[in-house]
Order: sequence, then C-alpha cells, then structure tokens
Amino acid sequence: MTSPDILTPRLRLRAMGADFLAASADGCDIDELSALIGLNVATAWLRESDLAALRLQDVTTDPASLPWSVRALALRDSDEMIGHAGFHSRPAPDYLAPYAADAVEVGYTIYPCHRRQGLARETLVALIRWAHVEQGVPRFVASVSPDNLASCALLASAGFRRIASFIDEIDGLEYVLLLDAPDVPRLLGIE
Repeated sequence: MTSPDILTPRLRLRAMGADFLAASADGCDIDELSALIGLNVATAWLRESDLAALRLQDVTTDPASLPWSVRALALRDSDEMIGHAGFHSRPAPDYLAPYAADAVEVGYTIYPCHRRQGLARETLVALIRWAHVEQGVPRFVASVSPDNLASCALLASAGFRRIASFIDEIDGLEYVLLLDAPDVPRLLGIE
C-alpha cells in the first residue's frame, strides 16, 4: 500500500512505508534509506530507530494506517529530508476519548538547522488540511512539553488551546492542546 505525498509550496510530506521503517529500525545506512524512500535522508533520522520500530508495528498490524503514520518532511527543491511529521494513530483512537473522541493527534519534528523558517507551521497546516478536507477529521490534538516554547507558541498561534496535562513516562510533563472544530476552517482559510 502506498500513500500519495502531501505537497506544500516548499515541502513534500512522504509516507514512510513498511520497508523504509524496517530498514530504519534495523539501522541501515543513509544511502540505502535514501534509495528506499526516494529522498536525501538526514543523518538525524538515524537516531529515530525507536520511532521507526513503533510505526512499523502500527503499519504492519494495520496497513490502512499508513497515510496517518509518520512522514518524511523534505524540501521540494532539493528532496533534502528536514524532519518528520504525521499522526500518532488513525482518527478517533480510544486514548483521545477523554479529550476529543473524534480527533486525531498530530506531531512534527523539524531538525535544528531548518528551524525558525516557518516550516513547522507549513507542515502543521498541511497535515490538518489533508486530514480535515480529504478525510473529514473535525478536531485535532497535540501534546507538547511546556519547555518547548517554540512549539507551544506555534500551536497557540494556530488556534490550539490547552485542555489538560499529563506526565509522560519518557518525556515528563506534557500539555494536551485541542484545535476545536470551529477553529479548523479559520486556520485553513476556508471559512
């Protein structure tokens, strides 16, 4: 199963298929990974073998989850991988029921040398547009460390509001933020 790229003016969001995720989890080199995904894979991705293994398990168990899984973020003009983004699951997972039963959780990582260029916002809007317009998802959740000031500011400027917090076993304190249904069209400029 393949999933089409999501395109923005500057970015290509390419789904990471099971073969790429398996090779990433197994520690393959950059040349092999680049050939598998058709992008210039960043060395920073090599440190994400745990994420690759987690998402490999998801897409192996449920192949239809591939479009919702992690995507490589690449600059369209160079095919250079600059981060990764996607959703933590398909829409309406049980774990989101206390916050927004019909939502999906979005996440993104931009590698340090590409930050402060608006690429995280471009990624966030592209993912939300795809999920809302093409898949009918009405609401979105994001979780973020309160120490990640840039991401907190980005999510607030996009219309997300804090609705809860929790202690993550790995990351510590996390805020849970919600982009509610009335705010989605405003973010996307489709009111």
